[in-house]
Amino acid sequence: MNGKQSIKRIYVSLSAIIIRKKFLKMDLKLSTVKIFSDGSDLEGIENVEDIVYLRILKKIMWVIDGWPKEANKSQFFRYYICILDMVSLIPGTLYLKINTGKIPSFELGHTYITVFMNAIAATHILVHKISHFFTMYVFMLMCCGILLFNLTPIYNSYAAGMFKDERPPNATFDHAVYFALPFDTATNFKGYVVVSLYNWYISITCSTYFCIIDLTIFIMVFHLWGHMRVLTYNLEHFPKPASVIAAADDPNAYKNCENKYNEEESVEVFLRLRDCIKIHSLVINFSSMMADSFGWTLLVYLFFHQVSGCLLLLECSQLDTAALARYGPLTIIIFQQLIQLSIIFELLGSSNDRLIDAVYSVPWEYMDTANRKNVFFMLRQSHRSMNLKACSMVTVGVQTMIAILKTSFSYFVMLRTVADEEE
Repeated sequence: MNGKQSIKRIYVSLSAIIIRKKFLKMDLKLSTVKIFSDGSDLEGIENVEDIVYLRILKKIMWVIDGWPKEANKSQFFRYYICILDMVSLIPGTLYLKINTGKIPSFELGHTYITVFMNAIAATHILVHKISHFFTMYVFMLMCCGILLFNLTPIYNSYAAGMFKDERPPNATFDHAVYFALPFDTATNFKGYVVVSLYNWYISITCSTYFCIIDLTIFIMVFHLWGHMRVLTYNLEHFPKPASVIAAADDPNAYKNCENKYNEEESVEVFLRLRDCIKIHSLVINFSSMMADSFGWTLLVYLFFHQVSGCLLLLECSQLDTAALARYGPLTIIIFQQLIQLSIIFELLGSSNDRLIDAVYSVPWEYMDTANRKNVFFMLRQSHRSMNLKACSMVTVGVQTMIAILKTSFSYFVMLRTVADEEE
């Protein structure tokens, strides 16, 4: 059996095994999954985890054992993935150390990118539709990225004649990720197959860390935004006293001190204000929990974008077909993820401005002293910023995104100059 037939059968067999295992584990019917949801899939849903996009998210996070589970369940696979990622960093870092100054900046830049990727790794219906769409969108984007990232080097090796019985002189196999290993992976076919299959596996793992954790944060932010939207609507449409509504045509009705909430209405006002304060407190507390849980993740994530952005632009600046096919989609995905994350968090922060205006519009002048105190408490609480900060240092939003993009382009120009001088 020649090399070309061997690699073809190996990849087909591996793909069949992976697909078979995935579909045995997933109880979703792909024919019924839609990219855009019309809300009909919410009918009959009693458990939150039965919602389609959450079921998809749960199945995808199985790859990294990232879905919350009972404390007595085994944590082995979760630690195994962490150790695997750390182990993968060692040969990748050694490759950088050994080859710095020996290979072109463009090829070295590719390895820097892969190493950094390894290191980080009604309103209700509206929120449901947005969450469903983003789940399908990020999942398809992740699949396309994995395929393009790994199939491009296979095609490059094939085009270079590396799968023929008689290979061209001085030709080497192209890899998605390069490692410094004790065996030959550049010219030996068996070594190439081992590293290539491992690259597929580690690419899926890293992409899941990189994209699905983002997706989890997005869905949380969408639901917080939905709560803020409902809360703002309830405050903007806070009912006035029946006596004021009845005398709406009387221009002096609003000045009449007797047109206040009666005793029964005051109880209803108290309950409404109490519910609004509870919902807002829930949103604030959950936002604080998100900042504590994902603070370091977001900080490393922003640092990753700062470093990888200029390197990806440098790789794309070669402007040849191979570089654009390999790094073009990855560059688009990386930059759109930064823009997407920043805009979504900015959306949550800006929703607080509308809430403040809504609290001011509450007809407090018709309330008794106790309810006025509740309105004052709500007003004071609404001035707490909803902007999430990474490790209480960097605000995640549009301004930070603009600063990262500007710096990335500046560093790209500098690296491009260095690369031109090397040539």
